[in-house]
Amino acid sequence: YNLKVSGVPAMPYLRITNDETFQVHNTWITECVKRGAYFLSYHNHFLSTAHTDEHLKKTWNIADEAFKAVKQGLKQ
Repeated sequence: YNLKVSGVPAMPYLRITNDETFQVHNTWITECVKRGAYFLSYHNHFLSTAHTDEHLKKTWNIADEAFKAVKQGLKQ
């Protein structure tokens, strides 16, 4: 997957760029939300000084797990 991060650091927008239909992107977002990371498929996200390194690590781990779930689902 080609994940592009744009926007200012405190308001990043994450999107999968090699998905013309947005189906894979939306599935990835859904898998992130199921695991506890509140991502949106159509809007920037918000970070603040209240987010700790642990929060960020947990979120990136969730994103990674969601990518694995999407990949597994596409194989079936």
